[in-house]
Amino acid sequence: MRWQRAFTWWGGYPAAVAVVAVATVLLLVARPFLQPAHVMLLYVPAIIGVARLSGVRASLIAAAAAFLALDLLFVRPYYTLSVALPADLLTLAVFLLVAAVAAMQAGRMGERERSSLRRQAELESLNGLSSRLVASESAVRIAETVVAEIVRLLGIQRAALYGIDGMQAKELAHAGTGGEGESEPVFADWVASHAKAIAPLAYAKGREEHFPASVDVTEPLSGASADGLYLPLQTGDGLEGVLYVRPGATTLGVDEVDALLAVSDLGAAFLERRRLSEEASRADATRESDRLKSTLISSVSHELKTPLAAATARVTGLVEVGDTRLDDHVREELVAVTEDLSRLDVSIRDLLDVSRLESDAWRPKSEDWPVGEVMGGVSARLTAEGRRRVRFAIPDGLPQVHADFAQLGRAVSNLVDNALGYSPDPSPVTVGAEARGPEVRVWVEDRGPGVPDEEKQAVFGKFVRGSASSASPGGTGLGLAITREIARSLGGRVWVEDAQPHGARFVLSLPSGGRS
Repeated sequence: MRWQRAFTWWGGYPAAVAVVAVATVLLLVARPFLQPAHVMLLYVPAIIGVARLSGVRASLIAAAAAFLALDLLFVRPYYTLSVALPADLLTLAVFLLVAAVAAMQAGRMGERERSSLRRQAELESLNGLSSRLVASESAVRIAETVVAEIVRLLGIQRAALYGIDGMQAKELAHAGTGGEGESEPVFADWVASHAKAIAPLAYAKGREEHFPASVDVTEPLSGASADGLYLPLQTGDGLEGVLYVRPGATTLGVDEVDALLAVSDLGAAFLERRRLSEEASRADATRESDRLKSTLISSVSHELKTPLAAATARVTGLVEVGDTRLDDHVREELVAVTEDLSRLDVSIRDLLDVSRLESDAWRPKSEDWPVGEVMGGVSARLTAEGRRRVRFAIPDGLPQVHADFAQLGRAVSNLVDNALGYSPDPSPVTVGAEARGPEVRVWVEDRGPGVPDEEKQAVFGKFVRGSASSASPGGTGLGLAITREIARSLGGRVWVEDAQPHGARFVLSLPSGGRS
């Protein structure tokens, strides 16, 4: 209310003097009928009233003013600070002491009461705001609710909330009667990129605990000066937005700044909650999509294996029967069909392995194995052409590798097949191993075109083939994906490096066991 604001204007000092003046005029009318002691008692309620409405300092001013008015106007001789009787001097001293003590006690009680009412009103406002924010379905709706509440609560000219798009600020909503300032987007971008508050010195001074990074920005923005507060909406995970407040003709006091900070913190929390909820929804959708794809792949692959095996057996039987009625052309075509069926069988096996690994259905049975023994199994899987080109460089004394024998052999075989496919014949493919701390690293190096830096992560995805895939016409793009899943299931990792002078080196790192 307006009269309540008068008691807090300029610290409440003018109101304190005014109250004592009014009380003095009223008491002067009745001076012929009052003793000084009566006047003292009548001054005390006025002083206590000032204390409850304006605080301790204003009430002490009121007590001092009442003391002077009492001495000048109600203690003989009038209109002078001197007193006629020593007892009157003692009475005045006691009055000043009592008035000061009463003022301090009443002032503190009034301040505690106002603080309590202020906190209660703030909590009610924040509770109401929280209820509205809970029902908000988007970041824009949250921003609209926050800025509308700030304008309503503080009675300011303009409030705007900016979201973060990369390192730039993008306005989500605004409220109030004021339009966008010319420098407003520039300041908002600065706060978004530096995560620091911008405040005129009038607000930053003495508020270091609230604005530890406040700066009066002039130089960074080509001489522009801030016309309001720019607050970064910071949470534990990062910056959620930028809040701009332009007070206009309204002056924000300490209590208003505290309320603004409380609302901004609440807005930041709900923006973070909305962002995390959207990220969780996208992650759930992605997981469900992957699960459905894996289920479909597994189902289709199982359905294909039986007729594929039957077709392969029949065609192979026709080729091997040696019937002279088959001319050479038909025999060549049947051999080609057999090879195509064999590749199809390998592709279906890869699909099944991917689905089993991703669903943890192919659980590893890890034991300690000598690296050379695992490489022997890899060599046995190679064709005659592959054995001609692949060189094994396994040093003696390596620690054993702790892994599932079949899975590790499959992973290394996939790397070798990939290297053979992407490196030109007759360039060699080298398979080596080394101990690195608690790990054993098996690497496969080729002399092919290599893997560009931008593809070094992507090549381990499902159905992904590198930009040099024209060098390897076959394959489904699942071999490296299977190797990555096997490494994950065995507690290891796989990556690709550049080989010298050219080519690629795929490294499979797994935990080591005992000594060979």
